[in-house]
Amino acid sequence: MLVGVLVAASLAAGCSMLRGGGAPPSPAAKDAPPAAGQVAALVAIGGSAVSGKIRVIDRGDGVVVLVSAINVPPDFRIAFHEAPNCSSPNGFSAGPAWAPPGKRPEDLLPLQHGNAEGRAETELRVAGVHATGANGVAGRSVVLYAGTDVTQARSGVPNDRIACGVFEPVRLLTF
Repeated sequence: MLVGVLVAASLAAGCSMLRGGGAPPSPAAKDAPPAAGQVAALVAIGGSAVSGKIRVIDRGDGVVVLVSAINVPPDFRIAFHEAPNCSSPNGFSAGPAWAPPGKRPEDLLPLQHGNAEGRAETELRVAGVHATGANGVAGRSVVLYAGTDVTQARSGVPNDRIACGVFEPVRLLTF
């Protein structure tokens, strides 16, 4: 009988800890170290159904750009943009395409290709760009374009911009 009482007490104590009887829980996410880079969640614009993420991580004299997107066309371009704003339906709010001094925005990232299911998973190396600081993407946006060209946008006019995301620090999930 005493053994049964001790087992029941132990189980009850263990269950209370599982229900949060200990220290208060930590936040679900926290800022990652700067080496984790910047990430932009892609939001569909211009009537597209594109979604995904683009992550930029510093590596030496440049960055690695990780692209994961769905519902992309067979050919598309990626460009960094000056303004951290994706509020307009045609991507005009992202401002003009951006590149570090001495580089052209339309030449910074190569033409990309979606597979037969409209998916793109790729890793690109880009020299002269950084996640933060001088020549960094922090405080900027990224835009995906249908087709082979990075084009100008005008307010309220349809264009080739199909997705937009604003860069923010990577947040790590903690338990």
